[in-house]
Amino acid sequence: MAVSDNDLITLFLDYLRGERGASAHTLSAYARDLRQWSEIGRGLTPDGIEGYLISLRREGLASASIARKRAALSSYCRFLAGEGILRENPVARIETMARRAEKLPRILSVEDMERLLAAPDRKSLKGLRDAALLELMYASGLRVSEVIALRVGDVLVKEGVLKIRGKGGRERVIPVAKRALEIVAAYRVRVRIPQSARALLFPCRAGGAHVHRAEVWRSVKEYARSAGLTESPSPHWLRHSFATHLLSGGADIRAIQEMLGHVRITTTQIYAHVADDRLREVYRAAHPRA
Repeated sequence: MAVSDNDLITLFLDYLRGERGASAHTLSAYARDLRQWSEIGRGLTPDGIEGYLISLRREGLASASIARKRAALSSYCRFLAGEGILRENPVARIETMARRAEKLPRILSVEDMERLLAAPDRKSLKGLRDAALLELMYASGLRVSEVIALRVGDVLVKEGVLKIRGKGGRERVIPVAKRALEIVAAYRVRVRIPQSARALLFPCRAGGAHVHRAEVWRSVKEYARSAGLTESPSPHWLRHSFATHLLSGGADIRAIQEMLGHVRITTTQIYAHVADDRLREVYRAAHPRA
């Protein structure tokens, strides 16, 4: 004979009362929250519980109330797992996934990236320079420190590649999109960058050094605002977007590792999680039964 949700909740409340010495107030709150969950009938699975919590947010329930209901479900599921009724605590799994999501790289969608790249006014010298900077970072996954340190000789136009000196002095050769090379060429002509291979590609306007990384950070945020983006990205989002968009398009993760200059493949594999999470978001938003 199958045990009902109501029977299991009663068993859990008895455990709280008898073994944990829970107060009448606590027992009443747990009973109310768990029976509300049971009436909705989402199921004790990560997807079921996450769907239930999302529905509470959509109804406008206060964050503190949602947190209390999640805590009640977590205690309940932990009890059921200890009794062998569940194999694991699905709430703990959701919380682990949420912590991982907080650590995942932030990226822009392809559409938002296009809007950001189109934001600089290429009729001005600064706008053309910034357009070249942004295009190179997104086209090749460069760090800010790498793109501002580029020299004329690092851009091999005929071969369509860049020579990069990355962290720890490690060198790598990476492909660069034709579109980015065309914008860099237009910028060099307009700004009259010297032809010497040792000349800085992005010199500071005051001369003597390359453009400061802080200026690149400010520019990215300014262009994001002018492009109407809802988020305020940092330059590193362009690198993350480069890797994630390549992976979503079917690129081999080992090739992406080489282009990014990662020593360990595990560092690059985080972008697989980003791509997977974005696919889940698209599925949940679009599928009628999600």
